[in-house]
Amino acid sequence: MTKKTITLAALFIWFLASLFYLYEFFLRVFISTISDQVMQDFHLTAQKFAIMGAGYYLAYSLMQIPVGILVDRFGARLLLTIAVVLAAIGGGWFACAHSFEIGFISRCFMGFGSSFAYVCLLMLALNWFPKSHFGLMVGLANLLGALGPFLAGGPLSLLLNLFDNNWRLILLMIAALGLVLSLTIGCFVRNTPQRKKGDIIFLDPYKESLWKRMGSLIKNPQAWVTVFYAGVVYVCLPLLGAYWGTSFLQARGLNRDVAASISSMLWVGYAVGAPLTGKISDSIKKRKPLMLTCALLGAISSTFIVYYPATPPVLFGIFFFFIGFASSGVSVSVAFMSEHVESKLHATAIGFNNSMITFLPAIIPPVISFLIQQAAGTNTTHFTVANFQKGLFLMPLIYGIAFLICLFLMRETYCRSQLEIVRVLPRNDL
Repeated sequence: MTKKTITLAALFIWFLASLFYLYEFFLRVFISTISDQVMQDFHLTAQKFAIMGAGYYLAYSLMQIPVGILVDRFGARLLLTIAVVLAAIGGGWFACAHSFEIGFISRCFMGFGSSFAYVCLLMLALNWFPKSHFGLMVGLANLLGALGPFLAGGPLSLLLNLFDNNWRLILLMIAALGLVLSLTIGCFVRNTPQRKKGDIIFLDPYKESLWKRMGSLIKNPQAWVTVFYAGVVYVCLPLLGAYWGTSFLQARGLNRDVAASISSMLWVGYAVGAPLTGKISDSIKKRKPLMLTCALLGAISSTFIVYYPATPPVLFGIFFFFIGFASSGVSVSVAFMSEHVESKLHATAIGFNNSMITFLPAIIPPVISFLIQQAAGTNTTHFTVANFQKGLFLMPLIYGIAFLICLFLMRETYCRSQLEIVRVLPRNDL
């Protein structure tokens, strides 16, 4: 078998898949920047707004394990092409919606299409790049993906100013871009490199059923603790970045453009942290130290964000950056997960991991939003800092849970598959 090398074709295919990851991330969080307008246009309370936004995460989460199975069976190219179309249709549908019900359904549609992006991207990285670079490629993918929510912050706010706050027109244009991306992916993406002469093909004569494979994954205790860590360490990022970050900063006295720009620092931190934590983890041959550091950094930063009084905008930008950096612990958790399962379960395991990452943002933000609404009163859409603190106080506790899960329950892999056969050569006694 020839050794994989990094080629221009591999980089181009990976880049196209990363563009969809960027695109779906934009669809995931753009609603935060226009939260005030959406609540007014749809006549929503804070809790209904959070539930409508959670439609994306709910569909995304429920699809992750089926997506992993489908990618293991059919490959990434066809599924990516269809998925981009579905996500774009969901975005266009939301732009035309005027009721809570249609808004929720269209958000679910966006989540359904977007659910294929990350698993397909990681499987293409596994198929096209050397295994030793996987942690780095996961981080770089998250870096490019984080540009989507970054664009959905300050840049989107500036674009709204140019189009007289017509967010519906802007979203229709974004949907059209998605259709163009789908056509490009269908033309150029390939599932695996072309086999070279002399390559050895390994056939598995004992092919297991999908149910048996799922059973093997479900019985793996390290798979469970990994997905819980990933979900908990990540949930505060969408809580601020896709729900309440901009509104919270406006309650602190900042205007929308500044607040949206500072909220974008969440994704800058995530973009920087994802490849950096992946690369450091690969270099030191350990996963847990990076995951523990991310959880601790998140606990400290979220405490300052919620409780530190009279914080100047530059410090908010720094704290939001650190929240994003802390959430990049999920990048290391993906590599950690892949090292605790058999190679034939990689896509399914990644989907399992990603399901928890997106399931908690569908559950926890509506609960926190309910606490915020209760503090403000049931008939108001104007929230003070004190109202937000009644719900956001949970953020440091959430990161603390992630720290404890990693410290006591996760078993270090030393960047090696825990199921591989290690050959020990006997020593010749002299």
